[in-house]
Amino acid sequence: MVLRIITSGFLASVLLLASCGSSSEKVEETMSDENKPFSIDDAKAVFTMRCASCHGDDGKLGMSGAKDLSVSKLSDKEILENVMNGKNAMPAFKEIIPNEQHEQILIYIKSLRK
Repeated sequence: MVLRIITSGFLASVLLLASCGSSSEKVEETMSDENKPFSIDDAKAVFTMRCASCHGDDGKLGMSGAKDLSVSKLSDKEILENVMNGKNAMPAFKEIIPNEQHEQILIYIKSLRK
């Protein structure tokens, strides 16, 4: 009986870990069709997955010191600098977001402005 409980707990832990993606997965690996160009909808999905927990779906949440993106006055260069290299508590995403997807990520972030 005890062995069965231990085995079930171990199996559940392994399945849970296997179902969780690595935080360093590249964004392009999350796309369903590798031949499909990265779109604004894909950028929104990335934002929702990686950024919304602090910035909120609308960019206004402000958790953990995250800035309100709806009132941001940052230039395109400054936005990409922050996204790629991180700032304060925000992690860097340069290893996660490939160069060819920067423009769509930038466009989506700027779409959150009022």
